[in-house]
Amino acid sequence: MNVIIRLQMLILLIGSTTVAYGQENYAGWFFLTNTHKLTHKFDLLTDVQLRNKDKIGHLNTLLLRGALSYNFNEKHSAALGYAYKGDWEEEVDVKSFGKEHRIYEQYLFKTNIGITELNARFRLEQRFVTEEGSTDFSQRARAFISAQVPLCGVNGFTHGLYAGLQNELFFNIANKRTVNNSNFDQNRSFVSLGYRFNKMIDAEFGYLYWYQKEIEDNTTTNVWQLVLTTQF
Repeated sequence: MNVIIRLQMLILLIGSTTVAYGQENYAGWFFLTNTHKLTHKFDLLTDVQLRNKDKIGHLNTLLLRGALSYNFNEKHSAALGYAYKGDWEEEVDVKSFGKEHRIYEQYLFKTNIGITELNARFRLEQRFVTEEGSTDFSQRARAFISAQVPLCGVNGFTHGLYAGLQNELFFNIANKRTVNNSNFDQNRSFVSLGYRFNKMIDAEFGYLYWYQKEIEDNTTTNVWQLVLTTQF
């Protein structure tokens, strides 16, 4: 457990020291994530994410994701899943559409330190990206950590306000030339204020700082994000 916690702190430190330069954008995201318990050992994981940029109401990205998760115990689980991502771009009245199919594998570790809930997730993605009629394959690794700190609760936090903090690092590990020709791909840091309605529903709203390495010009995006998390 100490190794996991130290790795979490390292990821947070790397994320907080990411250097920002290049093009700056603004966006709004809505993220719905659900865990549905099938049996004592198996869960169905489903995610829906809607993204816009530049102007509210203009859908830029749709992400649909699902996975079957196996629970080794209350703290450790592994999952195999599929994701679909569609991107709509519009520049000077020229519209384009790109899509991506992903297969992914992940490991999730959950624990508590006092009343603080910690999650560490490691994900490997096989990506098939289609743009302008051509499909490229690449593989990416992701390291994610998050902490939920109750602002008015005790052990067994079941409802009330909490603060959220998370960071995720992305690395290209195969065919990086088809992405940005770099081992480092991107970093996302998110800070939020949330409310737990009960053990099944959390809602949070906050600011996400997204730094992405490009071939020619790196980009940063300031994102306001609403997240709804459910467990049934």
